[in-house]
Amino acid sequence: MEVLVKRFDPQGRLLLPKELREKLGEEVMIVDLGDRVELLPRKRADLTRFFDSVEVEELKEWEELEGELWEE
Repeated sequence: MEVLVKRFDPQGRLLLPKELREKLGEEVMIVDLGDRVELLPRKRADLTRFFDSVEVEELKEWEELEGELWEE
């Protein structure tokens, strides 16, 4: 683990070293944890892993399904 001390510029920007930018990628998520801030790499979700994960016994017409959704 490496510790870096950096200052914000007058516009509030922070310059990250090239090696860190390359490791994080082009987009990051900034997480405010109250007493600290974390930068996490933003990774695109691979939704294809959910294909065929749910089995449907019977397909219904939208009107019939909508009626069942609102019945309570």
